[in-house]
Amino acid sequence: MTVEHAPPPDTTVKKSVTIPRSLAEQIESRTGARGFSRFITEAAAQALALQKAQEIVEDHVARKGDFTPEEIEEARGVWHGSDGR
Repeated sequence: MTVEHAPPPDTTVKKSVTIPRSLAEQIESRTGARGFSRFITEAAAQALALQKAQEIVEDHVARKGDFTPEEIEEARGVWHGSDGR
């Protein structure tokens, strides 16, 4: 019986992506050639986190309807660190 193991979460994989030259030049002008991959990785992680957050919001709205004003204010408090935690 073969058991497959997932790779450790900190491994990397090399991928080829195509982006507009002007965008690549703007990124590299800010990061240098060595910081390019880190910039792209952080941007992708941020975009993915936003998509996941949107999915959570959409799931809540589908199950319970729109957020109440109280829920929105509570979320703002948590987001800004003023929720008393």
